[in-house]
Amino acid sequence: ISDSLSVLPVYVMACSRMLVILGKTYLKRLWCVWELCVLFAFAREENAVKRVLLFSLEPESDAQQLLATFDVADAHCYDPNQEKRLLVAIEAVSRSKFNRRIRSWVATLSVSKPSDFSRHSSPQG
Repeated sequence: ISDSLSVLPVYVMACSRMLVILGKTYLKRLWCVWELCVLFAFAREENAVKRVLLFSLEPESDAQQLLATFDVADAHCYDPNQEKRLLVAIEAVSRSKFNRRIRSWVATLSVSKPSDFSRHSSPQG
């Protein structure tokens, strides 16, 4: 995981887009949330917002509720050792500050339905 953590910003910043498929479990997967955190931490917020394509599998009101109530205490990794290492990084800024940042960042994103995907795709990808 230490190698994964150290190169994740390189991979995330090398991508022109980040596809987020929001379902009931997305914000419960710590690596998914961490990837969003990396994008917003290493890019200006207005640029990060333009790069994220957020599609919800939930009705819009449910999606907004999921995003507004994110809590890192509910997010986990399959591997408890990976989770521990990510939580050490998160606790460096505090869990409450991390929660506020994630909620703030995702509040700036527009939520689309999967049926809208074709509007966002292009031949160049």
